[in-house]
Amino acid sequence: MKDEAVSEVVGEMLMISLVLLLIAVFAASLGNFLPTERAPTVTVMMTTNMTDNNITLYHKGGDWVQAKDLEVIVADTNSTRTYPLGNFTLSPPEKQVFDIGSSITVPYQDGDKQVRLVTPRAVLFSGEVK
Repeated sequence: MKDEAVSEVVGEMLMISLVLLLIAVFAASLGNFLPTERAPTVTVMMTTNMTDNNITLYHKGGDWVQAKDLEVIVADTNSTRTYPLGNFTLSPPEKQVFDIGSSITVPYQDGDKQVRLVTPRAVLFSGEVK
């Protein structure tokens, strides 16, 4: 008679162990189903001011981006220049984010053809100077 009580306790412990094991497996595999972080989407308008030799990129819509994550790449057939934060002018400067109403101004040199606004994960804008 004593053996019957022990087998019930062992059975309960096995059931609890099985449930805990299934919960651990489910929790570990749940990480694969979480969505990945998406790249920001921004609508940008570019203007060129030949008298001041500047290219200005205006944020016209979409996501905001930290200014520290932005780089402007200006290239011609012979060279490529990269302008990280501190080497381009962000307006308004107190915000430190590129969002609706903000603009970025970089120097323009004759012969420049390609302008790109990039983050470490995506190209936000690419355009040609004509």
